Amino acid sequence: MKKIFIASLSEGEGKSTAGISIGLNINKKLGYMKPFGDNPIYKNKKLGDYDALLFKQLFNIDEPMEEMSFGMMHSKIIHYYEDIQKEMEDRYKKLSKGKEFFIFEGGENVWKGSSIGFDSITISSKFNAPLIFIISGDKYEILDKMHYLNSIKNVAGVILNKAKKEEFEIAKEKADDIGINIFGYIPEIKKLKFMKVSYVVEKLSGKIVAGEDGINKYIENIFIAALSSSEIKRHPDFKKKNKLIITGGDRSDVITACIDENTSAIILTNNIIPSSNILAKADREELPLISVRPDTYTVARHIENIPRVILPDEKEKIDEIKKKASIDVKSINDNI
Repeated sequence: MKKIFIASLSEGEGKSTAGISIGLNINKKLGYMKPFGDNPIYKNKKLGDYDALLFKQLFNIDEPMEEMSFGMMHSKIIHYYEDIQKEMEDRYKKLSKGKEFFIFEGGENVWKGSSIGFDSITISSKFNAPLIFIISGDKYEILDKMHYLNSIKNVAGVILNKAKKEEFEIAKEKADDIGINIFGYIPEIKKLKFMKVSYVVEKLSGKIVAGEDGINKYIENIFIAALSSSEIKRHPDFKKKNKLIITGGDRSDVITACIDENTSAIILTNNIIPSSNILAKADREELPLISVRPDTYTVARHIENIPRVILPDEKEKIDEIKKKASIDVKSINDNI
């Protein structure tokens, strides 16, 4: 069985995107593990990681989602498992049984989990799973990272993410001199930045008070409606499409003004719910109104920090990855 460990030097480099592309093209029965999760989801009273759920459902993996990750916090992992390394080995045996290709996915950066032996390099070495690093940046950042990664043992190569073809060609020309393989690149895919309303509701622990039929809409832009309704309508950001509006639940004038303006959803802060006629209008327009307890500033900051994910039912995102990613899976298979 072939194994790889998909890692990154920093957060948000696109490990899951690359893993999806490889999995879709490898044409083998896939196994998956993300030892250190970073985006929790509770499903059927079990704690898992969003990426684990995605890989389980996308690639029809039989094993439970919660067994693909150990948790999100060092302290809880240490508390729950008397012998962490033995638990890791036992889970790997179970998750890899009957598989033809196995993907480990690292934490948000290469050193995450080092103190408990969960970092990318330690696990890669332990299970003899060659490292594939996902890197991004301008051409000089990419070359710096390639030079640096060539000094790390067990690195099979790199994949460029959010890269232009010209950047890939420049890196490819330098690869032999540096002594590192480049397995391909993924261009910037704008759709991957979008979030479903349903996902935002879950991450905020919000309550939908109207317009529930619109929870599968996408959020592309975020607008904090702190001005008067007349000033809001003149603001250039208000004209952007697929907006998430954040405003106080007592701002009836603002809420009414936003319902018909290409809005995906409205978050009502301070746990205040508007009048029944506004709720009825939102229901008719299938525009989710989401009530949350915190104030507008706190909610806006929280939303800014919500990890962008690919949900199992987001076929449009997965199709975009399949269509646009240019990764040489045969070269990966030959070099691991």
